[in-house]
Amino acid sequence: MSAGYEALATKAKAMYGKRIGRQDLERLAAMRSVDEVLAELRQLPGWSQAAEHLPQDALLTRATLESALREQIRQEYLSLLSFVPQKDRKIMEFPILRASMDEILAALRHLHASIYKEVEPLPPVFMSHSKVNVEALRRCTTFDGLVEATRGSVYHDALERLRSADGSLPDYGVTEALLGGVYYRQLQTIIRRKYDGDVRRILEKSVGSQVDMLNLMHILRMKRYFPQEDNYLPVLLPYHYKIKPQMIHAMCAAPSAETVLELAQQTPYGRVFSLNSGEDLNHLYIATLYRTSRRQLMMGKPSIYSAVALMNLREIELKAVVSAVEAAKYQMALNPSILDMMDR
Repeated sequence: MSAGYEALATKAKAMYGKRIGRQDLERLAAMRSVDEVLAELRQLPGWSQAAEHLPQDALLTRATLESALREQIRQEYLSLLSFVPQKDRKIMEFPILRASMDEILAALRHLHASIYKEVEPLPPVFMSHSKVNVEALRRCTTFDGLVEATRGSVYHDALERLRSADGSLPDYGVTEALLGGVYYRQLQTIIRRKYDGDVRRILEKSVGSQVDMLNLMHILRMKRYFPQEDNYLPVLLPYHYKIKPQMIHAMCAAPSAETVLELAQQTPYGRVFSLNSGEDLNHLYIATLYRTSRRQLMMGKPSIYSAVALMNLREIELKAVVSAVEAAKYQMALNPSILDMMDR
C-alpha cells in the first residue's frame, strides 16, 4: 500500500507539523484588539501566509478572515497535488466537489433571503476542474438560473428534479441533503472503481463514518428543534455504513432526542455519544473526523489517504482559528471542546 506514497505522506506530515495547538488558540482568543489578532496570526507558522493578506487596518469580518484562510488551504492543496500519483488524482477532486456544493448552497441561501451579493472569488486554478459555472451561479436571481449554472456537473440532475412549475424555491434542508447524497455517492463510486485492499477499506471507513455521523446529527437536531416533523428521510443522506436502515428508522420513530441518544449508544458509535451526549452535535462530528484523520496521517501506512486526511485536518483547523478570532473580537470565551480537540 505504501509504495510510491512515502514522499506524499512526508509532505503531508510536514504541512501538518505547522498546525496550531491549544496554547495558540488560547492566546489568539485572549487578544484585545483587531491589531493584536492580526499580529498574532502572523506569528503562527500554519497561517502566517493567510495573515499577510489581511491589511492591518481592515475591518476583520468573518467573511474576510475565512476567505484569507481558505485561500491558503487552496494553495496548500495545489502544492500537495504535485506529490499525488496520476492514478489518484480523481479521489483528490473531493475538495473541489465540496467547494462546488458549498457555492450552490450559498447561492440558494441568497435566493431564499433575496440577497444577491458578491462573494470572494475562488482562484481559477482551483476551480478549473469544476463543472459548475461559479460566476453564473453568483449572478443568478432565480432557481432556474441556479440549475443552469450547474449544467454538466454531478449536481445538475439532482437540482433539475427540484424544479417546480411555479418557479418556487425548494426547501433548503432537502436540497442540502440531496446534494450531500450526490457528493458522497461520487466519492464512493471513485473508491469502489479505483481502490482495493487496505486503501479501499480506509477510504470507505472515512466516507462511511462521516455519512453515519451526519445522519445521527440530523436526526438528533430534528428531534430537538422540530419535534412536530414526522418524516425525516428527505433530509438524511441515502447511505449506510455501520448504522443499518432498521436502526435509522427506529431513531426516526423515537419519541424524543433522549431516546435517539439511547439508540445511538447501541451503535458502533455508542462510545462517542455516551461520553459526549451533552456536547454540541456539530462539534462532536468534527472532533470525531479530526481524531480519525490525525491518527491515520500520523500512524497509518503512507497512502492516498495521507493527503485526504491532511485536507480534512486543515479544514477543521480553519474553523478552530475562526472561532478563536471571533472569541477575541467579541470578548467571549472559546468553546472548551475546541481546545480539547486541538490538544489531543
